[in-house]
Order: sequence, then C-alpha cells, then structure tokens
Amino acid sequence: MANDGPEITSDREGQGQSPSSSLIHGVDLKLTLIIWAICAVLYYVTSTFDEVSPLLTQNIPPEWFPRLLIWFIVILSLILPFEHRFLEKGKKGLDEGRTTRIPMGAIVTAGLLVLVVAAIVVLGTFLAMVLVCAALPLLWGERRWKILIPYIILFPTLVALLFTKVLRVFFEPGLIGIAF
Repeated sequence: MANDGPEITSDREGQGQSPSSSLIHGVDLKLTLIIWAICAVLYYVTSTFDEVSPLLTQNIPPEWFPRLLIWFIVILSLILPFEHRFLEKGKKGLDEGRTTRIPMGAIVTAGLLVLVVAAIVVLGTFLAMVLVCAALPLLWGERRWKILIPYIILFPTLVALLFTKVLRVFFEPGLIGIAF
C-alpha cells in the first residue's frame, strides 16, 4: 500500500515521531516557549519599578530600556523554531551539534559574569567593566600583556566617557567604585 503522507522518521532519544520535512523544530519550539515565559516574568518585573536613582534619571522611564531588550529577545526567539530550515543539513545537522556537552569555559564565563553583575553594587559599574575586561581575556587564554593592558585601561574608559559625556547616562558608582 502506497503512503501518500509525509515520511516519518524517528527523532533520537525517544523524542517522538515527526515528519522529516516539518516546518517547526519541536525542541526549538519548546525553547522558544521557555524564553517567552522568562520574558513575560521579566516584563512584569519592569512594571514594578518605583523610583529611579538620581544618577540614572533621564528623559525616559526606568522600564523603557529593559522592555526594549525583552522585546528584542522575544522577536529574535521567533526564529528559533525555524532555524533548521536555514541550515544545509536541516534538523539532522542542528541536532548533531547538540550532542556535545557545553564546554567548561562557557560555564565558568557565565558564572564570572553573574558574579560581576552581583558585585556592581559594591564595585560600581566602571570597576565591574574593568574587572570583566581583565578577567575574560585571561580566562580565555590571552597572555599578550602588550595588548591586554591597553585594552583593560582604554576600553572601559572609552565606554564610560561615551555614556557619560555623549549619551548623558551615568553609571552606578557602587560603594567603592568610581563615579563619572
């Protein structure tokens, strides 16, 4: 008996049956829904903002920038369930890349960034930027001090000057940090 329907292939690890040429990738659709749920919670959190620090008072409400980022993430996540359609190998190629474990360097980098963000209250934004500019290249194996030293000094300074002098956005000085 001839089968006129789409070819059915088995996804690995018992994820179920799906047409080999389906439009939506199931795993990525689930990931997109999780991202949307997180964005919804964060969007709600932005509605609870009460008062802005005098250092950060601008012509825009405090929830504007976080909401802009949240909407940007939501819009970008719309592509995820269809990503396999843009790849040469399709779903198979996308899923093959997911069989490898996340490198330890990526996990350590994420942990370092979480710690630095938490330390902004104490260090201040500028010193936190300096710390990230020093720690990440060292963590990733960069040892050319002739490149590192100018980068560690110049990049955070130029970013701070751009924000404070040009954009008129002032950084949180923290308890021991430097105020611009």
